[in-house]
Amino acid sequence: MRSGGRGALLVGVLLGLSVAVAWGAEPAAENDSERANGVPGAWEKAERGLSNITVGFLIEVPKTVAHESEAHGPLFGATAGLIKGMGLGVGRTFVGVYELLTFPTPNGVVGYAPVLEPGTPFSFDRTTRFLDTPVR
Repeated sequence: MRSGGRGALLVGVLLGLSVAVAWGAEPAAENDSERANGVPGAWEKAERGLSNITVGFLIEVPKTVAHESEAHGPLFGATAGLIKGMGLGVGRTFVGVYELLTFPTPNGVVGYAPVLEPGTPFSFDRTTRFLDTPVR
C-alpha cells in the first residue's frame, strides 16, 4: 500500500471518529425538547439520511413487491412491483444522500421533516410517498 493510501485512510478514520464524537455530544435538552414536541431536528435528519443510504434500496424493493402483490396480485407484484420498488429504492437512496449532506439546514418551510414518507424504509405497513404524493 502506498503511503498516500495510508494517509487517506487515516484522514477517513479521523473524520469518522470526529463525526461520531460530535454526534454523541449533542445537547440532551435540545434533543429531548425536539422529540417531545414531535418536531424532528437536524440529527434526526442525518439519521434518516444514513438509514436511507445504507438500507433504503435493500428494503424498499421487497416491501413494494409485497404491497403491490397484496393490492393487485402476485404476478403484478413480481413484475410491476419489482420495477416500482427499484425506482423507489433509487429515489430513497438519493433522498438519503440529500438529507445527510444537508442535515444542518432545514428543508424550507417544513423544517427538518422528512422529504419522503415514511422517513425511513422500516415502516413496512406504509406506502412510500414523495413530497406528500402517493407513488402509484
